[in-house]
Amino acid sequence: MALAAGCSLAGQITDARRIDASPIRVSGVVDDVVRVKGGTVSRVSYRIDGRRFTTEDLPVGHVTDPAPGATVCLEAAATAPQTVRLCGQKYPNGDDVIPAKGLLAAAGIAGTSTAAGWFVVLGRQRKHADRQIAQRCSNDCAHDDGP
Repeated sequence: MALAAGCSLAGQITDARRIDASPIRVSGVVDDVVRVKGGTVSRVSYRIDGRRFTTEDLPVGHVTDPAPGATVCLEAAATAPQTVRLCGQKYPNGDDVIPAKGLLAAAGIAGTSTAAGWFVVLGRQRKHADRQIAQRCSNDCAHDDGP
């Protein structure tokens, strides 16, 4: 997606949903390619309704390694044409990954909480049992008159 550097995950998800709600397919032209850690980002210009837009950091290196002047297919949000991504691209690694990661995190938290709760309950039961054994022992010893 063509977003400003440092945008939050929530902002990127919102932009992905905005594009999904009303996508417009347009052709863009790669103006410049910059190599960054993990691939490349490109400046791509495109036109919608006669207006010219330019991205600053469209990540296209993982799909192809376009040269300046190459044409790429873009999907823009009809309500916000400055919000674009490559055609068919979903955020990140597919929009369906976001709910899956959320469910995984929730399951991990629930499992950890359950395990911690069991450790607390078992610890308390053990302390209670130890106190009862100690109390029985002291009662038996106190009532023991001997032979």
